[in-house]
Amino acid sequence: MASPPPPRPLPGNPKLIFRQVTAADVPRAAELETASYPADEAATPEKLEYRQRVAPELFYGVYEADRLIAFVVSTSAAGKELEEATMSTHEPGGESICIHSVCVDAARRRQGIAQAMVCAYIEALAADVRRCGTAQRALLIAHAELCGLYARCGFEFLGRSKVVHGSDPWYDMRLDLADRRLLDFVQVDAFTSVAFAGNPAAVLFTQRGGDETWMQEVAIENNLSESAFLESRLDGSNEGAMHWDVRWFTPGGEVDLCGHATLGSAHALWDTGRVPRDRAITFHTQKVGELHCSISDGGWIKMDFPAQPPSANPDGAPRAELAAALKLADADILYLGQGPATTPDWLIEVPAACFERLAPDFSSLGSVRPQSRGVIVTCRGSEERCHTAPPDTKRPRILDLDPECAKLTFDFKSRFFAPCLHIDEDPVTGSAHCVLVPYWSAKLGKANGESMNALQASARGGVLRVTNQAKVARVELEGQAVTVIRGKLSA
Repeated sequence: MASPPPPRPLPGNPKLIFRQVTAADVPRAAELETASYPADEAATPEKLEYRQRVAPELFYGVYEADRLIAFVVSTSAAGKELEEATMSTHEPGGESICIHSVCVDAARRRQGIAQAMVCAYIEALAADVRRCGTAQRALLIAHAELCGLYARCGFEFLGRSKVVHGSDPWYDMRLDLADRRLLDFVQVDAFTSVAFAGNPAAVLFTQRGGDETWMQEVAIENNLSESAFLESRLDGSNEGAMHWDVRWFTPGGEVDLCGHATLGSAHALWDTGRVPRDRAITFHTQKVGELHCSISDGGWIKMDFPAQPPSANPDGAPRAELAAALKLADADILYLGQGPATTPDWLIEVPAACFERLAPDFSSLGSVRPQSRGVIVTCRGSEERCHTAPPDTKRPRILDLDPECAKLTFDFKSRFFAPCLHIDEDPVTGSAHCVLVPYWSAKLGKANGESMNALQASARGGVLRVTNQAKVARVELEGQAVTVIRGKLSA
């Protein structure tokens, strides 16, 4: 059996916890049930025990200091409508979720807890595709005075119910769970102000609680260099940064740090209205702590990332193999280093002339070992392209699409290759600049906090404003972004 989802704050109520109800809390649930319904309507303790035992995934509660103060419980059934028979037993894998009870402690009523709990419950059912994925709808019956509450939670009013339970009439209500499982999907071009340049990233808003297998399958389906999966921490704060969990997957696996998909995620949160534009965003990651994003002057997005300075000529560096795969002579390699564990990319500096005519053999490059992520090739920047470049060398598209970018003088240029992650060339790689910025800041003699312009010279191309904050071992990466696709993911 799949493990229950982790507890989480109740939306709008950060001091209250929303989680599945355990068998130990069923007696307390029975107390709330008895206090909430007339004797001819209330479920018996035995019925509540049965529902928790056979369908724990459908029994959720709200807790205050570990004390149950509210709960909602259901069973599943095969039919499309609520009937007395469908409400009496649980049928695993049924097409309908039948909600039996919604109870709140009398002392905590009229505080918005019931609505927040029911909304969180529906989201939990929609997210739990492993155990609730075959359910197409949620059904309930309500007295007239509560129909408005359930309508605000997304339920549709159907009319008077056939169910006779107690002395007062009931009304049928329904919510489409299949529709709720459709996830908002945004595709963003990052490190560009115009579409069809920069690096495309998929951004998905999900509450699936870290289903790595599903995220990897989605990333393969998207077939982009990065798919970002965002989950709100629902801290309920009205001030300060908005907090989101983020994970990044390539078609070849999960990565510890990704810049362009973080930039795309921040842009998507502001662009869809999930975060007000005057609020900063804090992303919580699996491996690199917190990443902070805000909107800087001119509408650029500023990201605060960990500096990842490279080590020169590390032991076991495959210098000859890298040179051969990149079609470079050994003398062309002005520097060979490697980033730290989070971004263990090989960093190679070459002369501008070599950079302009770079033509890697991706099959050979993907076979170079050791290599766990990618290869960065970089050179000093210049306002004009190197005069020795072959005539068919392609100019990065962003320089033709964005006249403002074309006017910039670049301090350094780079390209990033990651065939071992099934990405021959990444259009723009924010995380690689966590390695590049401290390297070029030292090499060019830049003062702490002094800004530089960087061009990632892929076919699409991307532009970054970067700053090394050596005193705090951080780098600031700034870029622009544009939404190109909005849609729904049904899988």
